[in-house]
Amino acid sequence: MRQILFGFILFFMSLAVFADPSSEALAGLLNQVQNMQTDFQQKITDKHGKVLQHSSGLMAIQRPGRFRWDVKKPSAQLIISNGQKLWVYDPDLAQVTIRVLSKDSGEAPALLLSDSQQVLEQKFAITTLQNNISTMRWFLLTPKNPGSVFVNIHVGFLNNMLHTLKFLDHLGQTTVIEFGSVKTNQNLSSSLFNFIPPKGVDVIDESAKQ
Repeated sequence: MRQILFGFILFFMSLAVFADPSSEALAGLLNQVQNMQTDFQQKITDKHGKVLQHSSGLMAIQRPGRFRWDVKKPSAQLIISNGQKLWVYDPDLAQVTIRVLSKDSGEAPALLLSDSQQVLEQKFAITTLQNNISTMRWFLLTPKNPGSVFVNIHVGFLNNMLHTLKFLDHLGQTTVIEFGSVKTNQNLSSSLFNFIPPKGVDVIDESAKQ
């Protein structure tokens, strides 16, 4: 799930002016958003369509590089970044791991939210998908690196708002993230993107080693 999350985050943050029409159309939609808050539903299925995992929670993103991914069900987990450090907090284990946030989206399209202005065009071939039936507007992102974790990523917009992300990996597993009530470009507290471990929590600080 963390690979999917980081891929999404880098995707949202790596916006730029692109040369081809599909890239320009995608960037135009994303560039309207400086920050976003929403609830999400995430489902992972195998190549036969069997559901392997279903989770839900809340998300907040602030460019550049800040995000909060708060899983509520089926078990709580909190992932936060202030753009430099990354905290992964597991309340059930009473444990938090601190890392340096990697800006390399080669292995994690969730870091599509980095502040690099050329990540999307450098890492992906971008195609607009034509669909006269669906009200969704879809873009297909195909990694240029054959060693990428994912085969492709579908990005869907409804009424010009980011609505769905679909990640297909090389095992045939598909992760679908759907966003609910989306709020954009509002004043967000900086406290959303910092984490102070509760008393009694085991802290594993790997940031000094990186």
